[in-house]
Amino acid sequence: VGDHRLDGIRVIDAVTYHVAIEIEPGCVIQPGDVVTLSAKDGNILAFVCAFSERPLPPARLPSVAETATACAAKWAMFWQSGGAIDLSASADPRWKELERRIVLSQYQMAVHTAGRWCSSEMGLLGIDPWRGQFHMEMVWWHLAHYALWDRWQLGTEAIDCYQRFAPAARTLATQLGYKGLKWQKSVGPEARTAPWYGNQVLLWKQPHPIFFAALDYRLHPTLATLEKWAGIVHGTAEHMADYPVKDATGIYHLDPAMPPSEMGITHDTVFDLAYWRWGLDTAQEWRQRLGLAREPFWDDVRDHLAPLPVVDGLFVHSAGWPDTYTNRAWEHPDPVGVLGMLPPTAGVDAKIARDTVAKIWATWDWRRCWGWDFPWIAMAAARTGQPDIAVDALLKDSPRNQYDIQGINTGGPCPYLPGNGGLLYAAAMMVAGWDGGPERHAPGFPDNGRWTVRWEGLKPAL
Repeated sequence: VGDHRLDGIRVIDAVTYHVAIEIEPGCVIQPGDVVTLSAKDGNILAFVCAFSERPLPPARLPSVAETATACAAKWAMFWQSGGAIDLSASADPRWKELERRIVLSQYQMAVHTAGRWCSSEMGLLGIDPWRGQFHMEMVWWHLAHYALWDRWQLGTEAIDCYQRFAPAARTLATQLGYKGLKWQKSVGPEARTAPWYGNQVLLWKQPHPIFFAALDYRLHPTLATLEKWAGIVHGTAEHMADYPVKDATGIYHLDPAMPPSEMGITHDTVFDLAYWRWGLDTAQEWRQRLGLAREPFWDDVRDHLAPLPVVDGLFVHSAGWPDTYTNRAWEHPDPVGVLGMLPPTAGVDAKIARDTVAKIWATWDWRRCWGWDFPWIAMAAARTGQPDIAVDALLKDSPRNQYDIQGINTGGPCPYLPGNGGLLYAAAMMVAGWDGGPERHAPGFPDNGRWTVRWEGLKPAL
């Protein structure tokens, strides 16, 4: 300890990091078992703090003023790049709150998710019930929006976790008797899976890397992109083809399966079936772009997957849960994902999808849903031609669809960043459109004269 700087080392098991604190003139460092920083005049305490995996050099750290100047320049560059949405000319009085959420969500996601590692559900705001580990099914909600807002570079390092985790994913698949890459559920930087009974049967995390590859190729349609993702796409699809169980009639079933709603273990979950088909299709297209032949077994599985479960003209959670709308109408509304987050796939009837969105919007217990459920149904409402529901969903007055003064999605046991990321993806999709969508301005907003949407720099959704 010197008179103006303190250097420390923090060791937790096999993890070591270095810390340096430098005080400004007028402040004092008091060493001891507990180090105290104080201001001589009692008014202003000014210091800078650096963290590193390696020892920090003794050279002076940037001052408080220099750090503030660098931050101001960085944020100016951030706001002057990427996409933007302006709703201020709208007649609907809700425009101001929606725009506030959109603007502040960009800031919050850049702060909490634009790092080397995927974010936990509450980012840097504390330790959540999962002890700060991130969830591989939540990676989509934290990072996919960067593609639509033309800020892909902010998410690249975290998205590259698939490259870093691939050896562990292959080991996990082998241990369980499968081929390919089986993606983990809740992990830390070392790719070890935290214990949880649904780890291996919560399936919707599996196709995510194929979705990210498709987003990357949309932005960078080059051979380099194809080659970068080739191993991940192939290994992911290889496991997706190996996991389903074939019955005596030749139909492949996702069994066992836990749906996104995590209501229990069942089979043939509706969203997973649609995502499986889309993922296998996209993986085959990837091979063809590389000049490779289609994998016949992947096509066989894709063509003979169980049909999406339908009861009374509506998609239901799973074939094993026909009581979706009577006993399971709460938590994540999985059926809306099949034509919302996902583009059209084989077996998705457009009328059934539209009716399902309307039914879920009218009957679901939205008090018992989570932050990303509202943009999830907003995407589906937009894609099925129900833009009024799309806007209403983003602004639904529900305990877990609140956004505090800093713009953080709140209402649950902790701040909930998947809600912020989902809002950004849905808003961009509603404004810039999606593949095969209507050829009108802001197709996800009502064309009723009450919404005036100006925008720039956004990319359409898949």
